[in-house]
Amino acid sequence: MKAGTVRKYLVVHTWAGILCSLMLFVAFYAGGISMFKPEISHWARAEPQRGQASMDADALAAAFFAAHPKTARVTLVLPGEDNAAPFMRYKQGGREQRMELDAAGHLRPLAVDGGETGDFVDNLHRKGGLPLPLDIAEPIIGIVSLVYAIALISGVVVLLPSLVKDLFVLRLGRNIKRMWLDLHNLLGVASLPFHIVMALSAAVFGLHDWIYAAQDALIYPKGLEAVETQSTPKRTPVTKDTTDWLPPSQLVARAKAAAPGFEPTALDYRGVGTPKAMAQVAGTDDRHFKRSARAGFALMDPSTGEVFQSTHLPGQQKSSWGAMLSSFFSLHFGGYGGEPLRVLYAVLAMMGALLFYTGNVLWIETRTKRLRESGAAVSQPRHVRWVASLNIGVCLGCVAGLSSAIASSRWLASGQVPHEVLVHGVYYMVFTGCVVHAFVRGATAATPGLLGLAALTTALIPGTSLLALAGWWPELAKAYVQGFAFIDVLSTGAAALLAFLAWRAWQRGPRATGLASVQL
Repeated sequence: MKAGTVRKYLVVHTWAGILCSLMLFVAFYAGGISMFKPEISHWARAEPQRGQASMDADALAAAFFAAHPKTARVTLVLPGEDNAAPFMRYKQGGREQRMELDAAGHLRPLAVDGGETGDFVDNLHRKGGLPLPLDIAEPIIGIVSLVYAIALISGVVVLLPSLVKDLFVLRLGRNIKRMWLDLHNLLGVASLPFHIVMALSAAVFGLHDWIYAAQDALIYPKGLEAVETQSTPKRTPVTKDTTDWLPPSQLVARAKAAAPGFEPTALDYRGVGTPKAMAQVAGTDDRHFKRSARAGFALMDPSTGEVFQSTHLPGQQKSSWGAMLSSFFSLHFGGYGGEPLRVLYAVLAMMGALLFYTGNVLWIETRTKRLRESGAAVSQPRHVRWVASLNIGVCLGCVAGLSSAIASSRWLASGQVPHEVLVHGVYYMVFTGCVVHAFVRGATAATPGLLGLAALTTALIPGTSLLALAGWWPELAKAYVQGFAFIDVLSTGAAALLAFLAWRAWQRGPRATGLASVQL
C-alpha cells in the first residue's frame, strides 16, 4: 500500500476518533456497567422485609381484575431473584402502582421505589453522557456511531502494513508514543468484531426514528401499521370478561410448551376490556437470541392460550427477518449466553472505553513529541492542552461521577430527595467538577487528584456491599443478588488500579512535563 494512502486514512482515523471518542468513552463505560442493570437497581433499592405475601399468582390476578376492571394495561411480575412473591404493576394518574396479596388473600398496596439506578446507568449509556432528553440525544449518538464505524475502518487500513509484525505486541519503555500506540492497537485488534457490532447496531438504534420515517415515505406509503394488519392473521375477538380468561399458571404452561426451555418472568396484559386484549408473556432462554437484554416475548390470546405471534420468542422465529431482528438486538445487548456472556461484554466494554482514551493520549503525545524533536521547550499548544484537559476531565469525571451516583443511591435511599434528582444531581455535579478542575489546573496538575477521586468513589461500591454484609443494611444483605458480585469485583479491581495510577502520577509531581498528565 502506498505511504500516501496510509497517511490519508490516518488523518481520517485520527479526526474521526477525536470527534467522537469522549462521548463513546462514556457510552462504553456506562454500557459495561449496565450489563447488570437489574442487579444494580435491586442493590440500590433493597428495602426491609415486608409481611408474608401470597405466592398464588392466579389468585392475585383474579383479585386484581375483580377490583380494577377498567385498568387497560397491567403487568403480573412472577416470583424471581429480586422479588420473592408475585405482584401486579400498573399506572394510575401517570404514576406506577403495585399490588400484592397478603397471606389472607386480600389485595394490599406495595411500596414503589422512587426510581431505578440501573435505568439511570442505562440511559447515560444510551445518551453518551449528554444532559439532553433521550429523543434528542439518541440521534446524536447514532451519528457519532457512524463516525465511529469510519474510524474503525480507517484504523484497520492504517494498521495493515504493520499488522503481522506488530500484532499483539506491547513495548513498555522510554518511548511513550510507541507504548500508547501498541496499547491502542492491541485493544482495537483484540476486540474488533465487538466494536463493529456495537458501531453498526448503535447507529441503527440511535437513528431508528429517521429510518422509520424514511421507510414510511419510500416503502410503506400507507403506513407500516396497515401493512402489518394485512399480514397478521385475523384473531377471534377476545371476551371482555376477565373471569373467562385462562389463569396465569395455564398461560405460563402453554408458553413453556410452545418454546421448551423458555422460562416466563412476567405477563403483560394489554387492551384489557377490549376485543383485542392480549397477554405478552416475557421470559428468558439463554440458549437463544432474545429481543431485549434479558427477555424474549410471546403474544398470547388470554382466553384460549393460543400463541398468535412468536416473532420475538427465543428460538421460535418462523421467519428469517424475525431471526435477524432478534440477533441484531441480542448482539448489542448481550442477550444470550447468560451470566458468562454478560461478564465478557462488560469486560469488552471497559476495553473499548480504554481504547478511546488511549487514542486521545496518542494524538496528544504525537504533537508533544514533535516539539521535543524540534528542540523547542515542551509547551503544548492551546488546542492540545484543551484536548488533554477534556480527555482527563471527561474520562475520570465519568468514572468518579457514575461510581458516586451508584453509591449515593444506596446510602441516601431512605432520604427525602427524589431518586431521579439524586442520581442525576450527584453524577453531573461530580462530572462537571472534574472537567472544570482539569481545565483550571491543567491536565498535568489535575491528574493525581482526579485519579484519587475516581479510586475513592469506585471503592465506595464494594465498600458499601461489605458494610451491608457486615450488618449495616440487613435488608441489603438478605437481598444481595449474585449478579452484583461482579460489579463489586470489577469496582475493586478498578479502584486498586486507579489508586496505583494516582500514586504514580503524584510521584512524578512537578518533574512531569508535557504529557505526564496522561502517562498513566
